[in-house]
Amino acid sequence: MRLFTIHASKGKEFDYVYLVGLVEDELPSFQSIKKGDRSPEMERGTSELLRCYHPHSKSLTMSYAKLYRGWQKHPSRFLREMGMLGRK
Repeated sequence: MRLFTIHASKGKEFDYVYLVGLVEDELPSFQSIKKGDRSPEMERGTSELLRCYHPHSKSLTMSYAKLYRGWQKHPSRFLREMGMLGRK
């Protein structure tokens, strides 16, 4: 088993993909959110997420937690955009 960041996995294919920690301020990053929804940074965040999953993969598992090191977090907006969570 290998563990990669989103950036290091670019261009590689895997049968099973696990995306851990899909929360606001991480993906998309705090800096991207600060620049605005229509910013190039936000568009890159979306494309980074899509790059993680290849159509030939057998499985995609995504997760998030409500608390990270004692800090309250909210699920990534990308999960809602993909229809994985209900609307706010």
